[in-house]
Amino acid sequence: MRWVRCLLAAALLTVPLTGCWGAREIEHMIYVNTIGVDYVENRVVVYIQMVNFSGIAKKESGQAQQQKTSVGKAEGTSFDEAIFNLYASSPQRISWSNVKSIVFSEAALKHGIVDQVLDVWDRYYEFRYTVWTMATRDPLEEVLNTKSINELSVIYSQLNSPMRIYEQSSVIAPLYLYKFIWKWKEKGDTVLLPYVEIMPGWTEDGKPSPNVSMTGVCFLNNHKFRGCLVSEDILGLRWLEKKTRRTPLAVKQERKVQAMMVMNKIKSSIRPKLRQGKPVFDITVSMQATIPQLNASLNKRELEMEAAREVKEQVRGTYLKALEMGVDAYGLSGVLRRNMPDAWHRLSAKGGIDLDSGSIGKIDVKVNLISGGISKLK
Repeated sequence: MRWVRCLLAAALLTVPLTGCWGAREIEHMIYVNTIGVDYVENRVVVYIQMVNFSGIAKKESGQAQQQKTSVGKAEGTSFDEAIFNLYASSPQRISWSNVKSIVFSEAALKHGIVDQVLDVWDRYYEFRYTVWTMATRDPLEEVLNTKSINELSVIYSQLNSPMRIYEQSSVIAPLYLYKFIWKWKEKGDTVLLPYVEIMPGWTEDGKPSPNVSMTGVCFLNNHKFRGCLVSEDILGLRWLEKKTRRTPLAVKQERKVQAMMVMNKIKSSIRPKLRQGKPVFDITVSMQATIPQLNASLNKRELEMEAAREVKEQVRGTYLKALEMGVDAYGLSGVLRRNMPDAWHRLSAKGGIDLDSGSIGKIDVKVNLISGGISKLK
């Protein structure tokens, strides 16, 4: 009987080893890094940018291997059909579990392809909701083929790792897919979708080395694309964005920069009220500031007042610029719905409320200048 027990023990020890027989080697898989979605001539076009793991790992000599960017492309009558057409042309099995970002073209946003993408995303188990969501006006194939500078992997570009830059200079807030879905489906809310462009300002070894950068925001609400604004026109958004960590502010007089300030610890609130039956929104913003550059003889109080004035102008200016496009940039309709639901249901038309230049009431901005650097402030 002893030999029977030994035989059974040996058989049980071999069972766990069978779990690795079906595993695939990393080089036998295509790991998608970024998905691009376009719409051309009534066809959905899907692009995939593939991860080059050899560019991340180091050689024994200590130097990184040369970077290579590979992009696949397929099209179909729908998003899912384009994906299956992509499978047909792929040399290896495609893995979607490593996707870092998804980029929509302006045409895809205009023609309602977002709903198709979200439907497939909800149903397939490999897709994750913690992927960055963006838009672009540039050709998607060129965007995905743009190489990173200094032989960095595309994983560390603004396309796939935007928070690294945002933590240093918070102007355009990156957007996760789960938050995109929430805003997309919520009544009265506006999706602030960052858009990226190929910027030609960088060089490497004296040769042009374009870089992909966030340069504006596209607005979507009620499942429709409303338009886009460049970064200069949406500077007011950062003062009401909870993720804003550190952002620059130029204090100007007669178009001349008097001081450069860095703002942090920004807190904001929007309070709705009714005035003569119409909704009015009071905005409060507070922040701390430091000064890396001072070009004029201004004391602490004057700098705080000038900074507050500039912030007020940016908040109101962004609202009015978006209003010209029929866009509720600050999601005021959603604020009213959450705080005064009865008033929202009474005033809303087609999922939103009518806004005009007087819908923003008082803007109260408080700036606390805590440091002037090594120099002392008066």
